[in-house]
Amino acid sequence: MLTNTPEVKGSDKPLRKRTTMRQRQFHSILTWMPRMFSCTASFYPALLLPIMICLTMTACQTIDATGQRQLSFIGEQQEVQMGQSSNEEIVKTMGLYEDEGLQNYVGEIGSRMARTTERPELPWTFQVIDDDVVNAFALPGGYVYLTRGILAHFENEAQMAGVLGHEIAHVTAKHSVVRLSKAMITQLGLGVATIAVPELQEFSSMLGQGMQLLFLKFSRDDETEADRLGIRYMINVNEDPRELIDVMEMLGSMTGEGGKLPQWASTHPHPENRVEFISAHLAGLDRRNFNPVKRESYLQRLDGMVYGADPREGIIKGSRFYHPEMAFQLRFPEGWGVVNQPSVVLGISPGKDAAVQLSLGKGEEPLQALSLFLQQNGIRALSSARAQVNGLPAAGGEFLAQTDKGQVHGRAVFILYNERLYRIIGYSSQQVWSKYDREISSSANSFSRLTDDRYLKAEPLRLKIIRTQSSISLKELHARHNVAIPLEELARLNQIGVGEILESGRYLKIVAGELP
Repeated sequence: MLTNTPEVKGSDKPLRKRTTMRQRQFHSILTWMPRMFSCTASFYPALLLPIMICLTMTACQTIDATGQRQLSFIGEQQEVQMGQSSNEEIVKTMGLYEDEGLQNYVGEIGSRMARTTERPELPWTFQVIDDDVVNAFALPGGYVYLTRGILAHFENEAQMAGVLGHEIAHVTAKHSVVRLSKAMITQLGLGVATIAVPELQEFSSMLGQGMQLLFLKFSRDDETEADRLGIRYMINVNEDPRELIDVMEMLGSMTGEGGKLPQWASTHPHPENRVEFISAHLAGLDRRNFNPVKRESYLQRLDGMVYGADPREGIIKGSRFYHPEMAFQLRFPEGWGVVNQPSVVLGISPGKDAAVQLSLGKGEEPLQALSLFLQQNGIRALSSARAQVNGLPAAGGEFLAQTDKGQVHGRAVFILYNERLYRIIGYSSQQVWSKYDREISSSANSFSRLTDDRYLKAEPLRLKIIRTQSSISLKELHARHNVAIPLEELARLNQIGVGEILESGRYLKIVAGELP
């Protein structure tokens, strides 16, 4: 989404993917493992097995939340430091939702639950990420995040508390810490595959989704354990755990829709199966009077919240990308998928064998920036020259780069516009470069000023909380209020059926506004 920030001249925005957060958690740990055991090639295999055995035997600890002994090389202080470091990166690249009242509210509920857990001493931090995907996640050390996308789909405070409890449980059960420790053992045996050129990390990810998903997902046992502990933490603060069933059904209803699969589904598998587990688990608990679920007060806190992708951070229309805040546009090759991510806009070919990525570059002058890029280790320059792109000063060149997936052929173009340096890099494997060369060049040369007021003045859709004045069908209400999203989406947003008849006086979420 190429965040608009005053510190742009000479800046170098990191290329991050939302889907690689847990992968980044263990990356810093793995980097020092090879240094610990730097040996000659012939000596290394002889040491490897005893080292792994000794590490495994000495690194087991009992997890207070579960009572189980698990492998862990990471102490609590290091766990907190890992969380702090990753939190800084997440806040920088994803951004927090700018609503102090909502941030404080989520922090208050989360902190109240965390104090009742087996790890109350952690520096627990609860934050709302400015992201429309339906997601929640936690980092080691007590850092828990909800997106505004998932907040929009909750119906009451108890549902929010249920998801907070689940994420808190991942921390108290040390699921990430255990997985990191197992990954460290794995890396001792297999080594770490790296890519020489940071700018081409997206290409590596595009070709290696299987390895990413391996580390993105907790195991089914981890998820079941987090559900069980999350229910415990809800009961500790007298929140009604039965509301978790509605949350799982909501998440399950979103699964399978093209392009609308909640991000939760990539890190929290099989919501429908978890409904059965939660229902069975609750059936065995003593019935008690829980706190009211606080539906009305919760919904009022959402009134006016941004809904869906914020057009001020970029608009995708077919193969075109428009950025209102920075006033530029770019055309990606026809038929390619376009994804607007933090700090990078990525176009991917239908065969997923080529990409074009747009980000902010480093330096103050295009040719100088191009030279610095081409001088990196792992890159061999084939050409470089000054140029102009639609009247803007630019420089471009071709290169070859060595990656862990083989040799990549690419083209880099740097463009200076409104005191910002933009970097467009298109690439594919060397074997298919001739197939994509012309399309990539055309895409880079389409960068231009944005002058169309439809996009320059675009405003986000927002949630609006209304109260029905009489009995009315959801379909009739949808038409009467000119709701900005389809009827089916409105039904999911309110966790009701499309054919629902709403009683008089019911509070409801609708979406107001209009996108270009």
